[in-house]
Amino acid sequence: MLNVISELFPLQTTVKNYKIIIININSCEGIMVKIYSISTIRKKVREYGKKISAPTHLLTVLSSSDGFGAPHIEIDENGYNYVVSERGTEFERKQTKDINLILYWIFKPIIFRMASDYELENRKPNEDSRRQLFAKLLKLMEQLDSNFAKWEKEELDKFLEKAPYEYNL
Repeated sequence: MLNVISELFPLQTTVKNYKIIIININSCEGIMVKIYSISTIRKKVREYGKKISAPTHLLTVLSSSDGFGAPHIEIDENGYNYVVSERGTEFERKQTKDINLILYWIFKPIIFRMASDYELENRKPNEDSRRQLFAKLLKLMEQLDSNFAKWEKEELDKFLEKAPYEYNL
């Protein structure tokens, strides 16, 4: 068995009788990854939506373009494709085999909408409105999945480096 592992995964070491295997998932050809159907993704989106009390009209997952810029999901042998197109012009395409990453991409605009609505209803005078917006974004992401919150925080931190909070409003 160890010889088979050695052939499949050449980057390995043994520490105190435990075999440690280092896998670069970006270069693992031949390793099977379960790709879920669009109906399963829709079911997961509804389940996640309940966790954050998302309005049901925001939880629609399209499998083809509506022609008006709403994102849709294409599934093929290469995994999941998150696609944004409008009137036949494709503006964005992201691909992954990771079910959690596609769910994160699906929920980004949903949660942004919810956080924007929250900020608008709870706006504080003389405060950069992004403070409440981003805090609510991270809170909702955390309710869904800690990785979602981590990924979102990384993106927000990069954004805030370029466009820091305003202090003198």
